[in-house]
Amino acid sequence: MSNKKLTDGLNDRPKDAPIGQTADGLPDDTSIPVEVDDRTVDAVRNKLKKGPRERLLKEVKQEEDASRVGSE
Repeated sequence: MSNKKLTDGLNDRPKDAPIGQTADGLPDDTSIPVEVDDRTVDAVRNKLKKGPRERLLKEVKQEEDASRVGSE
């Protein structure tokens, strides 16, 4: 594979240069950390704790209830 550059624009890099964090070694993570309040963390944690079966059962029950209410 050639090291010839593809363009001279904003994406100027050799063909075989890695993009993003797909390269070997330590990631280049220089972004600002996301700030989240404790309530949001707890809500997401609780949502992720529930297994897929419980979530599916809840969704099915909500759809059945909505169907029942809609048909009255």
